[in-house]
Amino acid sequence: MNVICRFCSAFRFQGELLNCCHNGKVRFPSLQECPLLLRRLLECDNHEARNYRDDIRHYNAACSFASFGSDVIMPPGRGPYCFCLQGQTYHFISGLHPNNDEN
Repeated sequence: MNVICRFCSAFRFQGELLNCCHNGKVRFPSLQECPLLLRRLLECDNHEARNYRDDIRHYNAACSFASFGSDVIMPPGRGPYCFCLQGQTYHFISGLHPNNDEN
């Protein structure tokens, strides 16, 4: 990435046709400061921080592959597959590591 947008300071490649902020017409809010706990986990060199960085992909995978739960009501008739949700929608996630009695 060797080109910097003169309006929003975004980086892009020389041949990239991306119009990131439409020549300054779109304004992005400033990024918020990283939470202190997350900053410590990413920058410190203690056991807990190293463990977090070593297993960060496992944590992300465990949270991103959650099971979806809801009361599903199938619409009547024929047509493309779809479903309607009624009531509360929620996600189930399990522990990052299996229990001692599980493989």
